[in-house]
Amino acid sequence: MKKVKVIVHNSVSLDGSVTGFEVDMGLHYAVAGRYGANAHLIGSATVKTGVELYGDGVPAEKEEDFNKPARPAHLPYWVIVDTGGVCKGLLHTARSFEYCRDVIILVSGKTGKDYLEYLEQRNYDYLVVGDEHVDFQEAFELLRAKYAVNTILIDSGPVLNGILLGKGLVDEISLLVHPVIVGRDSYNLFSMAGSGEQIKLILLGSELLDGGLVLLRFQAVAP
Repeated sequence: MKKVKVIVHNSVSLDGSVTGFEVDMGLHYAVAGRYGANAHLIGSATVKTGVELYGDGVPAEKEEDFNKPARPAHLPYWVIVDTGGVCKGLLHTARSFEYCRDVIILVSGKTGKDYLEYLEQRNYDYLVVGDEHVDFQEAFELLRAKYAVNTILIDSGPVLNGILLGKGLVDEISLLVHPVIVGRDSYNLFSMAGSGEQIKLILLGSELLDGGLVLLRFQAVAP
């Protein structure tokens, strides 16, 4: 059976940081759109941080937030990894994003019943994959079978990227490099990658974009 294609896409500084500089969000999502992903995989901490950084507080839930949005099938799902219920009370902000088809939550057998009830009451789809932690291989297979997902874009931080790279589940890496060095306060995108062994890459292409930004694309070589 054909596997789901997994692409890691991030905006970084020249020294690989994902924080400490102003990201060109318009260009970030414009490049992300090129890959035609059916789903964007996001960590719960990234969602929480995004709401705190780019929002004006968490808006109150409205009646329509409990319903699945009617949006075109070509829009991607947002698949959020949240075994600990970190996004409880925040998911309606993700669901309201007009470029998101809807939200799917990945949980495990250890996820609390109160969080699952919260999801069910609001009509969020969720997949229980793994006993204690999310089994991403199983999750990707289910996303393909149930939601016809064939390309997943990872737009998250070092922890989720590291887990997927370490398990050999990443096919490509897309880096939108900003012309800035963060320095000592850098939060390196790949600091959690692998298990001490190098992850080899093959350059697929490079492109100079507006504002001096450079897009680098790599193929991840399976171990």
